Amino acid sequence: MSDPPSILMQHLKMLALGYILSVSKDYKWVIVHSFTLPPGFNQAEIDILIEIPPGYPCSPPGIGQFRVYIPSRLRYKGKILKAVYNNVNPGWGDWAWMCYKQIKWDPTRDDLVSLMEIIRTDLTHPPT
Repeated sequence: MSDPPSILMQHLKMLALGYILSVSKDYKWVIVHSFTLPPGFNQAEIDILIEIPPGYPCSPPGIGQFRVYIPSRLRYKGKILKAVYNNVNPGWGDWAWMCYKQIKWDPTRDDLVSLMEIIRTDLTHPPT
């Protein structure tokens, strides 16, 4: 196994300033623990699993085959979120895939912290 890119390590360190993280040994995914949700959800906090693409940060997480996962039982005002798919998961756990067709991402500016803010924005009054 090769060492992870230094930019990924920097971004993980910045993300760890605000969250407790679990990172796979091969740096292919990170779980952000205890992410606080906006009002209206059936849970106050969730874990979020982010698959890290090999070309990160030029290739943003959450797009294509490198996905963002949330708990499959998450509901907003009692309803299932649109663009969340329960039938696709990383192969373990109770996850649902949060579909992003595109996100506004600048690899020279954005990082895992800004990805979490994108996710927070998308989970504020999400469509159901």
